[in-house]
Amino acid sequence: MALLKKLSFSAISSAAALLASVTLNINTAEAALFKFTFEAEGANGYFIYDDSAEKLEPLGSDFPLAEYDGSVEQYSINVGDIVAEGTKGSQQDIKDEARNIVYLSRAGNLGYDGAVDDFILYIPPAARGEEYGLSIRFSYPEGTFSDSVAIRTSVSDTATLKVYPYWDFPNTTGDYTFQGTVKTKIEQIPEPAPVSALLGVGAWFIFRRQRRQLLSAQD
Repeated sequence: MALLKKLSFSAISSAAALLASVTLNINTAEAALFKFTFEAEGANGYFIYDDSAEKLEPLGSDFPLAEYDGSVEQYSINVGDIVAEGTKGSQQDIKDEARNIVYLSRAGNLGYDGAVDDFILYIPPAARGEEYGLSIRFSYPEGTFSDSVAIRTSVSDTATLKVYPYWDFPNTTGDYTFQGTVKTKIEQIPEPAPVSALLGVGAWFIFRRQRRQLLSAQD
């Protein structure tokens, strides 16, 4: 019986440690992944990004622009003659990774291109292996973002898309090579919560099986 108690305690401790580890990892992972997709004739693609990426305001908090370096985990773009795809981790410097930018374009502001709210996918030159960056700008009516430059977790279903493949701001933005209306959507990618439940059930079954085997051996 002492052996049974020892085995039971060992099995329970192992299962508890496993579940505690999984639960801790899930609880501390406050980040959520979102997938932005767009589609229209001659234009389609997506990018997946982390909403917990650090907000940077390079022009100061009084200027309505925020960058989220390294926020994009994966992207695939096919617009006109522009094809681009990649995943995070290919660059040594996070500033060379694809990122999101939120810009509230207002009259008198640097880079003003009409009073709109822009959600931007920016792919730096290093990530493209080219001289210029690629700025893919989804513009929504002014006020859509409620005057916030927080990273977007929801958007309207229609945007104006402009693609700038020769972006070297502030030296030059280059000309855009595509402009059109696209359907847009943001969806949260579900967290793997069921995995923790399966692990818990698995640990319980292992404990039960070990206990039955021991009882059978004692008989």
